[in-house]
This record gives sequence, structure tokens and C-alpha cells, in this order.
Amino acid sequence: MTVVSFVISGLLLGAMIGLSWYGERALPPGARIPLHFGIGAYNNFAAKTTGLIVWPAAGVAIFALLAAVSAGAVKANHGGSPRVVLIILPIVLAVTAVAQWGAISLARRNVTSGPGQ
Repeated sequence: MTVVSFVISGLLLGAMIGLSWYGERALPPGARIPLHFGIGAYNNFAAKTTGLIVWPAAGVAIFALLAAVSAGAVKANHGGSPRVVLIILPIVLAVTAVAQWGAISLARRNVTSGPGQ
């Protein structure tokens, strides 16, 4: 179970890095990337470089949490099982990758349909 979670999460993390590389190539220098992290953080836009770094950094944090759970550094002191966490974390990473794709797509749309174009 742990190996499968690591393989899936590693592939998703690689996809997130690839999405950032794609965004670096596809977006012009003045593009703004949406970030929706935290309460009240909806519709915050960051500079292109910052936005393209923050999304994979969030993926690395999720992957690190997966590694900590699988290594036993995070103990389950509740009735649940660490196996549930090992299943949920790759799903959260997949949702984050999809959100990153949406953010890059929105940034591309804003550039092509912005004022004066």
C-alpha cells in the first residue's frame, strides 16, 4: 500500500513540476497565476514565477506528509488507520494538480482576453 501511494504521488508531483514548466513556456512574463490557499484567499493572483513555484511547493508539502505518515513519524492516536491517510493523500495531491492546471488555464485565458486585446 505504501509503495503504491509513493509511486502515484511521485507521478503526480512530477506532473505538477511539468505543469509549472509548461506554464513557464506558455505564459508571457506579465501573466498572473491565481492562488486560492487559505481562508479569504480566493482570487489572489501572484506573479508568474511565484505562482508557478507555489503550486509544486504545495505538492512537495503533501508528499512530505505522505512520507512522514508512512515512516511512522506521524502517529495515529485516534480510532482511524494510517492506511486511510495513505489513500487520501494521493487523492489530495491529484486535486492539487488539477487545481494547478486550472490556475494555469485561467492565467492563459486572462492574458489572451485581457484589456486591450
